[in-house]
Amino acid sequence: MRNQVAVCIFTICHLSSVICHAQFYTRTDTIPVKENGTWLKMPWVGGHNYCQFSDIDMNFDGTKDLFVFDRTGNKITTCINKGTPNMTDYFDSTSKYAPKFPHLEDWALLRDYNCDGKPDIFTYSSGGIKVWKNNSSSGNLQFVLQASNLKSNYCPSVLNLSITGVDIPTIDDIDGDGDLDILTFGAGGINMQYHVNKSKELGYGCDSLLFNMDCGGCWGNYETSLSGCNVTLGSCRMMNPDSSGRQENTENHLGNCSLCIDMDGDGDKDMLLGQLGCCNMTMLTNGGKASSADMTSMDDSFPSYNIPAMLTTFPCGYFLDLNNDNKRDLVVSPNSQNISLDNQSIWYYLNIGTDNVPVFSRQTRSFLQKDMIDVGEGADPVFFDFNSDGLTDLLISNYRMTIDSCPGSNLYGVLAFKNIGTSSFPKFDLVNSDYANLSSQLATTSGKHLTFGDIDGDGDADMCAGDYGGFVHYFQNTAGPGNPAGFNYIGLLTNISTSLPIDVGSYSTPQLIDVDRDGDLDLLIGEGSGNLNYYENMGTSALHSFSFISGTFGGVDVLKSNITGFSVPFMYDSSGSYRLFVGSEANRTNANKMGWLWKYNNIDGNLSGNFTLEDSTYQDIWEGLRMTVHGNDINNDGALDLVIGNYAGGVAIYLGDSSGVSVSELNKPQFNFTIHPNPSTGEINISLFNIHHTDRFVLNIYNSVGQQVLCTSKEFKDQSFSLDASFLPGGIYSCELKLGDKPNSPRFSKKLILLK
Repeated sequence: MRNQVAVCIFTICHLSSVICHAQFYTRTDTIPVKENGTWLKMPWVGGHNYCQFSDIDMNFDGTKDLFVFDRTGNKITTCINKGTPNMTDYFDSTSKYAPKFPHLEDWALLRDYNCDGKPDIFTYSSGGIKVWKNNSSSGNLQFVLQASNLKSNYCPSVLNLSITGVDIPTIDDIDGDGDLDILTFGAGGINMQYHVNKSKELGYGCDSLLFNMDCGGCWGNYETSLSGCNVTLGSCRMMNPDSSGRQENTENHLGNCSLCIDMDGDGDKDMLLGQLGCCNMTMLTNGGKASSADMTSMDDSFPSYNIPAMLTTFPCGYFLDLNNDNKRDLVVSPNSQNISLDNQSIWYYLNIGTDNVPVFSRQTRSFLQKDMIDVGEGADPVFFDFNSDGLTDLLISNYRMTIDSCPGSNLYGVLAFKNIGTSSFPKFDLVNSDYANLSSQLATTSGKHLTFGDIDGDGDADMCAGDYGGFVHYFQNTAGPGNPAGFNYIGLLTNISTSLPIDVGSYSTPQLIDVDRDGDLDLLIGEGSGNLNYYENMGTSALHSFSFISGTFGGVDVLKSNITGFSVPFMYDSSGSYRLFVGSEANRTNANKMGWLWKYNNIDGNLSGNFTLEDSTYQDIWEGLRMTVHGNDINNDGALDLVIGNYAGGVAIYLGDSSGVSVSELNKPQFNFTIHPNPSTGEINISLFNIHHTDRFVLNIYNSVGQQVLCTSKEFKDQSFSLDASFLPGGIYSCELKLGDKPNSPRFSKKLILLK
């Protein structure tokens, strides 16, 4: 419930009062975004890089929805399938369903091992395989741990079924007996191990996970190469068992992924193979039997009859029906972090054959990604009115964007989204993919963290850009006050104490702000080590001169137990007092809540001391690995709003809402409701949370000029319901939910976007 439950951090306003003031943030997906003339269906999902795909009915409507697991930060995205025949028709439901899944690492596949019609979870666990049983009932999606490490009989020893975190295994009924078997590469990395599930043979039906490794040879009678992308058919190099019973090879294992599909309808499993360091996928055709595979031919540029899945690098395939035509399609995505294609990394191949004899035709290189903001790796957003029209625009820089040549090459730049809405209802349109020509002006640097402020005293905002090497670049705005910004590159900012360029080591994330409140802008700079650096402006508001003061400013340290911290500061004034957010790298786990978004106070008058840490997991806001944070009031309601980037290349917006809350109410779950899909073309679904009332509620919808266009009243026993708003014209509406029917009843509002 990280997107619905607001955690209140409060202070006593008056000693005699029980009223406190709190800042709440709610994740929103209602702000429209347009790219290349097309409105994005789900712009704020948060980006995708290296994804694995499974299907599961999450909302229990009889239609299989989409579960997406991204190796970048081990992030789960969930998309509800609207079930439109012959169409890929999904809307994001991550905030509702992703929290219902357990913490997963490296790889995750949903497969029904006990034949109850509910997919279970197979995932990586310390060199082996962990299984979570789908224990859903009464419409409640839930999982319980079934096995922390699967076992297999390795001839003769029973050991953990071995798999690396790099590999992705095949989990399928290989021999056709009705239970799930497992294919994975051994530690040698050249032969496929076949772990036969003996559940049926031992009389347990398909309800057990009892595996024996086939020790008579390597499955499929082929070998892969460790020094290239070759596959050798008719070769099965036998490996000698070690003292523990495992069969090992002396060569080092790299990485493989596998998918079994019966491509020719002959009843046995063929193999689609991807390899680490290789851009191609290889289809191996089984000329043997279901019980004894023998690969006799191959297509090493699969599908060579269409557009080969040549991704940079390590492509892996997933077989599931995406367009609701009862024929499974093929999705291909890379499996190697940091060196693979990233913003067009989900290739969708439509099955134009049959489910038993599939034929694949590529439809897009950016399935789902084309419907969201995705800048490759490392989205780093900042609000800035770059055209000086009074509306807050959005700039998003990236760490890099890998494009699909093999080997891949990288692009670095800043995407500019102009606010084409109003001061109260923002809408963003991508107008420039290389803002200020930064890709050429800073061509040799990856990562560009931007900050803006007038440091030359001419009335317009200048720009500073931190880079991955630890430096800060200065761009002077020569446009003049009230004009669209125009930047001239001056050079690196220097530390006057040493006369050398400011250098924080790595991943420089600067913020221009008057830290000491003396009338000129100082520099706060985060870095890869997780601390904050403070450079005081010893000059004037018209002539900057930065001097190093502290490398441990405020005692901030978001490194936690990670190797790197990647601190990103955002300091802001809250009613005359400074507050500080710090974004961080830390990964999300259920067992140990490492710092995601850190919040500090006790800053004013304490610049040489340690700030007070309010929370290291502020309001449970988590958008993925390496969160960056920036804020502004983008809807003119007087509250600070946040934009948060993550390493998967996407961004999210959290709208702020400041209100008085009594102490007695602080521990009660906050009532909330969601609208989905949003934006919508007509039908909308309303879901209610944390209801503690027995009377009725009233839902009113108002248009952009405040006219009521729809009113409905229902009892609170309806936890969710649908409304048909297709009769309304396209535009931005306000949905107001009132608790009860009294004039002073509490009211809650959310925006609704209707697209026509």
